[in-house]
Amino acid sequence: MTTLCIDTATEHGMVVVARDDGSTAAARWRSAGRHAENLFGYIESALADAGASREELALIGVSIGPGKFTSLRVGLATAKGLALGLGLPIVGVSSLRVLARSIEGDRRLVRVPVMNAYRGDVFVGAYVVDGDAIEEVVAPSSGHPDQVLERIRDAAGDRPLAMRGEGATPDALIAEVRYVHRTEGPADLASLEPQYLRPSDARLPDEPLSTDHSS
Repeated sequence: MTTLCIDTATEHGMVVVARDDGSTAAARWRSAGRHAENLFGYIESALADAGASREELALIGVSIGPGKFTSLRVGLATAKGLALGLGLPIVGVSSLRVLARSIEGDRRLVRVPVMNAYRGDVFVGAYVVDGDAIEEVVAPSSGHPDQVLERIRDAAGDRPLAMRGEGATPDALIAEVRYVHRTEGPADLASLEPQYLRPSDARLPDEPLSTDHSS
């Protein structure tokens, strides 16, 4: 099937189109917060490079986090809009699992993706990849780097560790989307939501803002 994958979890945006014959085309960019302005252009560019049209698509995949709040919402809203408009199944995938697949190594290696969670914290998890299967060693979490990485070292035991920061590969994104689609099936379009792992920095005021302008 021809699959469109979208990843805007971080400032490293990526769109990948994978065709039935195994060929892929990708558009990758870096944006501090302008994914919404350029995303459709990158989708059209990747489709053109793959020699595919929207009508040929059979599956939409999208990273659902963790990641930047606004960036995640932009990618997910775009993916859901395309899935709804084209009548296609959609799959949501973990940004950390995709990043883990981008780390090269054998099946004994514990792969540790690390993403910026801001405020001095990181998003992190630990995984073992065996072929196209992936096993969670330590569940995704956020916290101070020293604390979360100590938990991972304890869980890994004597197995070797390899870490990688942000910037997943196109092959890793495609592999995770297809693996989740095969093992879990498509997601429910209406209930598919971002996985933030931590609350937003935005806060409502403790007291309601006054609307009385008489004074």
